[in-house]
Amino acid sequence: MSESALQSVIHTGDGRTLTRSEFLSLINTYNWFLKDQAQLHLTYSQQDRDGEVTVEGFLNISWGVTMPIRLQIQDDKQTPPSPLITPEISIPVSPLESKRGMTRWGEYSDLHQIDENAETPDIIISNVPPAPIPYETTTLRPMRHKNTEQEAESNLVRCQSDASLVKMRRKAKTAAQREEERQHRFSINGHFYNYKTSIFTPTHGASTKVRITSRMSTHQVIEQLLHKFKIENDPEEFALYCVHQSGEKRKLCNRDQPLWERILQGPSEDIMKVFLMDREEEEVSNDVAQYLNLELPILEQVLLKLREEESKEIQRVISKYHHQHRLLSNVLNCKVSPHIETSV
Repeated sequence: MSESALQSVIHTGDGRTLTRSEFLSLINTYNWFLKDQAQLHLTYSQQDRDGEVTVEGFLNISWGVTMPIRLQIQDDKQTPPSPLITPEISIPVSPLESKRGMTRWGEYSDLHQIDENAETPDIIISNVPPAPIPYETTTLRPMRHKNTEQEAESNLVRCQSDASLVKMRRKAKTAAQREEERQHRFSINGHFYNYKTSIFTPTHGASTKVRITSRMSTHQVIEQLLHKFKIENDPEEFALYCVHQSGEKRKLCNRDQPLWERILQGPSEDIMKVFLMDREEEEVSNDVAQYLNLELPILEQVLLKLREEESKEIQRVISKYHHQHRLLSNVLNCKVSPHIETSV
């Protein structure tokens, strides 16, 4: 790559820029850190129309909401349309046709929907030798009495219809099953939709991954996360926060691009995590965060020192106000006082 191409500018959002060499270094470092997890590597492409670089990959987001979330109703209530019935085509009539008439193709949308206990045509087969009579003895145990119900249950497998056997051997998935798997919701730590517990609060700190691009804004990332878990809450109720190891908590605005924030901070979750929190969550500045990890006695001394400085600053402002007030009053008195003329 030429020297001019390496020095070209790449916009990373919020007015920040990187040279192409710095960008490639960040991407290589990011993917090397996740060398054992190739599915989490970042990929990038350049659009010819505007020259912008688009990065694509997974963003790890941790749950930090305190309000309950509402899950949508399961999608399996939407039944797929049944195939058209074509009664014109019929199967050949068997020589041993029963009195019930012919069965036409299309009467059942699928073979596995045929009732396994449906009656089959009565076929009489002659010249069959009788079964041997079982030998019963009462020498060591009493005579066993036959139970017609248990005997009928033991023969259910042999009485299944051909359609049920096709169902047992069938391995290919139907179109409805494939559509159900495609629309299947993801679980939040194993929590799927339940009518009794469809409203709950996710465990704090639990993480999930969302595949996004560097062009997606904060609002779009939140919408995609809610769509992944089929959450009914309004995306305006939530916000993304960058929580650093020092305790700093910064809220991402709608124009920010979360994937760029992740790239610039590096892939390590120990340095910075992206949390989904309530929109009203209070931010913590870096100046305040540096005191959060101190012991309680030290924090009390720091708070006492801040109060003393606050009192001194208040007294300084009050003294300055009184001084300015006296000066202004003297000037006004000089202008208002009457001018006395003397005659010779």
